[in-house]
Amino acid sequence: MLISVLQTLAEILAGSISRLTTTEQIDFSRPGSRRDESTGPTLNLYCYDIRESKQVQHSGRQVDRRLSDGRSQPVRVTWSPDWFDLSLIVTAWDRTALGEYHLLSEALSVLLRHRTLQEDFLPPEMRGYGNLSLTVASTPPLEIGALWSALTLPLRPALFLTIPIPFEPQNVVAPRVWERIFSFKEDLDRTAPTHQVLARQVTIAGIVKSAVTTLPIPEIRVQILDTDCITSTDQDGVFYFENTRNGTYVLNLQCPGYVSQNCNVLVDGRSSAFKDILLVPH
Repeated sequence: MLISVLQTLAEILAGSISRLTTTEQIDFSRPGSRRDESTGPTLNLYCYDIRESKQVQHSGRQVDRRLSDGRSQPVRVTWSPDWFDLSLIVTAWDRTALGEYHLLSEALSVLLRHRTLQEDFLPPEMRGYGNLSLTVASTPPLEIGALWSALTLPLRPALFLTIPIPFEPQNVVAPRVWERIFSFKEDLDRTAPTHQVLARQVTIAGIVKSAVTTLPIPEIRVQILDTDCITSTDQDGVFYFENTRNGTYVLNLQCPGYVSQNCNVLVDGRSSAFKDILLVPH
């Protein structure tokens, strides 16, 4: 998301400012001293702060469960995006100070015309969230003097931008192993058999795949370090541990032909911890 926003801004500025002919004249590195004369006019677009947005904030998890022929299918877990304010500083570099002022003036005019980043201008991966608001010349989240001091540069003219952007965790497809149901038949009274059903909560689960083929690997030994909890992956590469207390754990995975690997996992009681683990062959 961050790179997509920067690229979109660069394309808008380079396409609208008369003295800029290509996005190669947009620099994203930390602002420095005036460029060499051979480089020509350049705009510097630097991201100096990212923090949770106070104006737009949505979060939550959605779980899509489906049944096919009465059998449980993998669960698709999706998270609604969290929004963060992206703070940018725009500076101009040219042979003369007047040339830099002219570049900043044109940049300001362009940005004021684009008070929102239209969804049509955004790359496909950023569409679906609507237009992104663009605030120009807003009060920066950091004190200006402290900002320039951190950049080790003297105070100079600049534009300050703020754009709220969504960050969406990657969707996860996970086998439905969050809960196991056991059925016990009591035959103490043969004339009236009864059944008891016991549900046991799965707290740690995962799938182990080959880092080369991405195919599931069966018979992987998985142990929670410093405990006696040991299990193995099934034919689908899936493993799980039940009724684990809240805390942080380290899983150790071993299998002949693969490099052993440790994996950190957190159990917080809110949801089952699911890991997608890749093992590297020897």
